Amino acid sequence: MSKSWIGAALGALAVGAALVGPTSALAQTTRATTEIPADKAKVTGAIIIDYNSRSERSTSNVDTYEIQDLAVADLMILKGAIQRIPDQRMTYSVRMDVINPANPTQIARDAAILRGDLLIDADGRYNPEDGSLRLDVVKGNQSSNKFIGDIQGREVARWWQIGKKLKAATNEATKAYSRLVNGKVVSIQVKNPDPLRFEGLGLAAGPFSFIAASKVSGVFDYDYELGNWLTDQAGLQFTYNVGDNVISDHVTGSIRYVEEGGEFTDSKAKKHAYTSYYDYNLRFNEPTVNKDASFFGGDAAQADTDAFFSSADQTKPGLYGRVYYADTDTDCKKAKDSKGVTKCVGPTHSEVTYDLHGIGLTYQQLANWMKVEQLVIGPFTDE
Repeated sequence: MSKSWIGAALGALAVGAALVGPTSALAQTTRATTEIPADKAKVTGAIIIDYNSRSERSTSNVDTYEIQDLAVADLMILKGAIQRIPDQRMTYSVRMDVINPANPTQIARDAAILRGDLLIDADGRYNPEDGSLRLDVVKGNQSSNKFIGDIQGREVARWWQIGKKLKAATNEATKAYSRLVNGKVVSIQVKNPDPLRFEGLGLAAGPFSFIAASKVSGVFDYDYELGNWLTDQAGLQFTYNVGDNVISDHVTGSIRYVEEGGEFTDSKAKKHAYTSYYDYNLRFNEPTVNKDASFFGGDAAQADTDAFFSSADQTKPGLYGRVYYADTDTDCKKAKDSKGVTKCVGPTHSEVTYDLHGIGLTYQQLANWMKVEQLVIGPFTDE
């Protein structure tokens, strides 16, 4: 296999820099904003999680996340591991195979690595810069690109951490959320949502030269009552440079938790049983709803809730599909819930399988979202 494309694609991570292969700088820059073909705009693969911190039998307090061939469109494939000491740090060693944009049959194995620590301070703030979390390109023209900024973690990390943290969270005001559904404004209210705040988070560039560094700001809220994630009107803002242009995307919508079991067939025709799943309905650059609409309706009626979270309309640019969980709680630690009932603090083992697809998304947009998912994998899998 010719190695010239590796240098061309991975060479200098600054967008628009001179490239050493047959692909021009203009073509590389343009590819960032190219819409991914519908048949390729998929996220598939699995993450196997062992929550050793929840197990009565484990002598380790380290949770492990084994990433197994997590394929992001015709862009890259993630493999490797993340180790987590709850409330202290996440340690990354995630390798990336990259796919030749000109010839998808060519794959550069282990061309880049996401590595370093994502430190968590006493206030629950995630600090990638302090732990030197970075994306290193180790093939082609080698380079290193750091993550910067902060993510303020949820105020209550897990349901069994009661007391002062829970009391602080319940002081939050009930919050209204609105979105357009079939041309109509649908509003719901969530009691005491727990925010995951992105405060000037800087996503590292790469692994391809056309994937630019991005800044992320905004709030992703967690609803303890129903187990859902959702955005407010502002959504999450992603800002980055493509050539001489500054682009700002906003992501709005929801990831709905559904606690029901079943069976599905993955992208490799293999069948999997599951115990629950997250239903993705994330819109990119959807027109905002008049803020005044949030003052009306939204009484959390089931019809409004179902309409708000419905992913039936998948014609708009966005990320849709399901992430399935097969959970077991063998030898779990136990605690009393708010009603005094003793139960497992959570699963001790999870097999997580991705089956997502994008509509109308660019390579930069999908890469940005998947980098965020890697950083918030702890909060996303806590419940």
